[in-house]
Amino acid sequence: MHDPISTKDLVHKDERKYFIIALLVSIIMFVVLLFSIIGLFYLAFFGMLSFVLHVLMMGNIRMNGVRLHQEQFPQVYDKVKELSEKMGIGYIPEVYVVESGGILNAFATKFFGKNMVVLYSSMFELIEQGAEDELAFVIAHELAHIKRRHIAKQLLILPAMWVPGITQAYSRACEYTCDRYAAYYTQNVEAAKNCLTILGVGKKLYKYVDQNQYLNQIQNEKGFFICLYEKLATHPPIPKRIDQIDLYFNETYESVLSQKSKKRLNWIPVSLLVLALVIGGSVYAIKSIDIESFFDDTMLSTNPADTTPLINAVIKADIDEVNKLISEGVKLDQKDFYGWTALHWAAIDGNYEISKAILDAAGNPDATDDFKETPLMKAAGNGHSETVVLLLEYGAEINYADFNLWTPLMYGVQSEDFETVRILFNAGADPDHKDYSNLTALMHAVKLGNDEIINLLRN
Repeated sequence: MHDPISTKDLVHKDERKYFIIALLVSIIMFVVLLFSIIGLFYLAFFGMLSFVLHVLMMGNIRMNGVRLHQEQFPQVYDKVKELSEKMGIGYIPEVYVVESGGILNAFATKFFGKNMVVLYSSMFELIEQGAEDELAFVIAHELAHIKRRHIAKQLLILPAMWVPGITQAYSRACEYTCDRYAAYYTQNVEAAKNCLTILGVGKKLYKYVDQNQYLNQIQNEKGFFICLYEKLATHPPIPKRIDQIDLYFNETYESVLSQKSKKRLNWIPVSLLVLALVIGGSVYAIKSIDIESFFDDTMLSTNPADTTPLINAVIKADIDEVNKLISEGVKLDQKDFYGWTALHWAAIDGNYEISKAILDAAGNPDATDDFKETPLMKAAGNGHSETVVLLLEYGAEINYADFNLWTPLMYGVQSEDFETVRILFNAGADPDHKDYSNLTALMHAVKLGNDEIINLLRN
């Protein structure tokens, strides 16, 4: 395996190209729709319909699925935590396991701004077959979608879905990227190839598959409809994904598909030819100003190291640098991409000394991020009881509710840190407040099965 590898090197070359094309097409289509009342109506209608259906499906998963945490499949949860930290995501996305009726799948998604990973039970059952590394690949693959902000980018290029082939090409490139991310961060190429083989033949038979023959068989698949299917598919054929992993991580590997793929690159859908000519000049102009760098490094950056000097100092736990910046008059409540202030980051880390320095300098204890989450919620959600006490002493609102109507007490319950919950409860947190699911803090404790917290809230 390549060592070391920059995360930018893990990104498939076609991902940037097709994102730019899809974005340009989306902009053109959106501008055209602005001049059509009927077009705007259909856009609003189908947009709202898609949103409602998505929210209902996610609500079903959150209510009926099993959420991983320290007391629920702790070994897998620890792997999620480890991979999230390695990728620099900055937090641990919620992971749910749902019954799948034998379907092998997993996906990353959003629910009211919160990133989620959903694992189908048939895939999750790999832990019963000694295939923990293969399951880790699945998890890492979905976390890579979150790291690369593919979900947000898909929303940006949504109008381009009306033009066959464009968003699908971007989606396939994203899959190649996430396969690379997953293989790299799990450090297990063989498990990556095995996992992809499982998607093709199932959990029991994959061990008996000759992967060389599996890759060779695709060479014999020809014809217009085979080619059309591949161009309109959101995922590359499994043999090609296996081939790409070997090609990237094994320097001595010679692709059995490379020659054929070169021929296929000359095939351009007729439906896109005119459109390509129209926007060709625009693509050249956009590339000349490096639009992808703009989207990756500015609007869509998820790297905390690209944020303000104060936030960087907080992340590094450099109290001397924090004090120096404060004395220079740095803006305390300046936000990063997540909408987090330096105090949010200090609360997440549970750094009492830095939190106090920011609060002493008039940092806002009730600053909210894009989802209306406060530093108190971050501290409570991570079980940092001392930081919780500090924030309360500086006037943090104890019953403030975020976008999902969660309060600091609910975040404390979710952390399962008894001391944090006790402090909030005794300080006047409302145990009867209900969130978007009509659940109270006590109900969340019951769902988690934490008897100590249950008894505290009941009394």
